[in-house]
Amino acid sequence: MDQNEAVNQVWRSFGDRLKRFVATRVRNEHDADDVLQDAFTRIHSGLDRVEEETRLEAWVFQVTRHAIADHFRKRRTVELRSEPAEALPASDVPAELASCLTPMLELLDEADREALRLTDLEGQPQKELATRLGLSITGAKSRIQRARGRLKELLLECCEVELDRRGNALAYSPRRRDCNCRDVAR
Repeated sequence: MDQNEAVNQVWRSFGDRLKRFVATRVRNEHDADDVLQDAFTRIHSGLDRVEEETRLEAWVFQVTRHAIADHFRKRRTVELRSEPAEALPASDVPAELASCLTPMLELLDEADREALRLTDLEGQPQKELATRLGLSITGAKSRIQRARGRLKELLLECCEVELDRRGNALAYSPRRRDCNCRDVAR
C-alpha cells in the first residue's frame, strides 16, 4: 500500500473520531479544522515510522494531541504579542485579557518580567533561560512559575474572570476603576 492510500485508510478509520476529539478541545470550528489538517499532515509525514499496526490508533491520537497543544501554544504567544485591545474581536475573551497583561508585566520586578518575556513571549526554552541567567534549570522553572503566579495575582486583583471547567476564560469584568482591562470589558 502506498503512502497516500495508507493516509486515506487512516482517515476512513479515524477521521470522524479525530474530528470529534479535536472539536471537544478547540472551541472555534475553523481552528478545529486547522488543527485536524495539521494533525493529518503530521500523520502523513510520520506514518511510515509506525512499526506495529496495533499501535496505530494510539499513535494517531498522540499526534493529534500534539497538534492541539501546538495550536494553543502558538495562540497563547500570538495573544500575548497582539495589538491593542481595540483592534481585537470582542468575542475573543482570551485575547482581550492578554492585551491587559502587557501593562501588568511592567508591574513585575525586572527578573520576573525578563523571564516571562524570554520564555512566554519569545518562546525561548527554559534550559536556554537558565543558561542565559546563570540559573539551574530548576531555578529557571521556579522563576517562571513565580512570575506567572505574580502576573495572575495582578490580573485577578484587577478583573473577575469566569472560567470554564478546563480553565479557559469565558468572560471577565473589571473589579476596580483603574483596571487596565476596563476599556475592553463588555
